[in-house]
Amino acid sequence: MKVKRRFFRSGKERFLRIVEKELNDLGYECRKRSFWSMIFFRSVNLETKAEKPRYIFIAHYDTGQIVPFWAHWLMRLIGINRQILIGVILVVFMNHFIPFMGENYPTIGSIISALFFIPLLGFFIPASPNHNDNTSGVIALLQIARQLKEKSNDNAQFIFVDNEEWGLFGSLAQKSYMKRHNLIPEGCRIISIDCVGGAGDIPLLVRNGKSNYEKPVREAILSEFNECESVRMLLPASDNFSFRRYGAINISFVKRTLLPKGYYIQGIHSFSDRNIDLEKIGRLSNVLVDLAINDE
Repeated sequence: MKVKRRFFRSGKERFLRIVEKELNDLGYECRKRSFWSMIFFRSVNLETKAEKPRYIFIAHYDTGQIVPFWAHWLMRLIGINRQILIGVILVVFMNHFIPFMGENYPTIGSIISALFFIPLLGFFIPASPNHNDNTSGVIALLQIARQLKEKSNDNAQFIFVDNEEWGLFGSLAQKSYMKRHNLIPEGCRIISIDCVGGAGDIPLLVRNGKSNYEKPVREAILSEFNECESVRMLLPASDNFSFRRYGAINISFVKRTLLPKGYYIQGIHSFSDRNIDLEKIGRLSNVLVDLAINDE
């Protein structure tokens, strides 16, 4: 996409104008919704108009932040699907290991504290060009939108949400609005797409609650990629968490961790997020288009 950095409002607005034009050119009617989460915290979402959609596809468009190098190490060792375990390890380390350092504690403790907490300032540094997280998800939604329009299929809605990287504020506000106005049809299948263009070669489905459509989505992806893993997480991984009561799932491409049965996404939240595999995004889009067209 032409606007690589969508960290501040000006970049986000330019980016949404480009996405909206793409959708308008395809024949979609779009509208923006602006939500205020907490004081002075604004999320602007872009959605296509749809009457009782069977599918709702979601992608966040905001740029993530730089995270400390040790966070990447932990993810590569343990995995995004073990967030609680990572939290426990950090708490135990800080509360129990440091005090046993005796008289060297002030010096060594200061070094370790700096190692852990000073890099958190990176949360105020945008991780552009963010090709995988989450330009790849935006591209996937535009590809699905184009193919469905070409096939004269109108059973899908596309929502591009803001501030996923700051606590899912955009998707949480969108869900609350849609629920309040009865805009989520019964039986609707909600799928968020995040980080599908990077180095990972394993399709991963993440759900945060019960989902009666995880199985058909997994089977369809498995038939195309010959592999598809599925996990349930208690904590959020992406915007599907906001719609978890509707069985929403998230799709990403991941790598296996050093410890068995874990998965991580390589390169995101760093300046090395420069890889994007358009062929892989296209294959995934084809799978989801076929699902939407053949769904009864």
